[in-house]
Amino acid sequence: MIPEYGSKKFQCPHCNTVATQEWFTANNASNTATNILNHLYLNYRPNIDDYSQQKIVRFLKEIDNNFKRNFHQFVPNGFSVATCSSCDEFTLWVNKEIVFPKKTTLPPPNPDLNDEIKDLYLEASSILIDSPKSSTALLRLALQKLLEQVGKSGKNINNDIKTLVSEGMSPKIQQALDLLRVIGNNAVHPGQINLDDNTEIAQKLFGILNFIAEELITKPKELEELYADLIPNDTQVHIKQRDGT
Repeated sequence: MIPEYGSKKFQCPHCNTVATQEWFTANNASNTATNILNHLYLNYRPNIDDYSQQKIVRFLKEIDNNFKRNFHQFVPNGFSVATCSSCDEFTLWVNKEIVFPKKTTLPPPNPDLNDEIKDLYLEASSILIDSPKSSTALLRLALQKLLEQVGKSGKNINNDIKTLVSEGMSPKIQQALDLLRVIGNNAVHPGQINLDDNTEIAQKLFGILNFIAEELITKPKELEELYADLIPNDTQVHIKQRDGT
């Protein structure tokens, strides 16, 4: 759940917890300030004589009128702060865009990916908020490198997918590959999908890349290791002779 302006709950980029957010904006700044003053008065009230309390009550009523009308001048328009109820850390927003911290809550890249692909993944995640289109373009490049890692050319993603399909690849993996290919192409060569401000679509592509890596790299690797560990060598030889490999 990527941070969204005005949302009452999102995944905090500090503690990674989906938590309630308390917003401070130019619109509610005066209410926040007067509530603080009222709470301070209520806490201190037992120490004040009755005559003074009446004056303070009149003063607080005056604040509710004139103070509220003028206080918004001291908070810049477009400035907002959301405080996380879980860790008490804050996100800073200007004109409804998050400016601090500049990071998102994304899963790490699949550990079986080559280092070059991991670097592209991390670079794409670092610019996701600022430029979903650029982030998606980097993921498309990461997909090319992933296809190279599994033994394909990486020069033409469409042809590589066609080859994998002819080799018996499952339809779900094909759909994931084409999803990342088509959306990635729109990032490089603008088409029907507008990625300029669509952080949500770009964010989901990171999970798709990891899914592809899991299916094409991690699972085959785990199967090969299990086969090598559990099947005796002489049995492996007999199996190869049986299959003519």
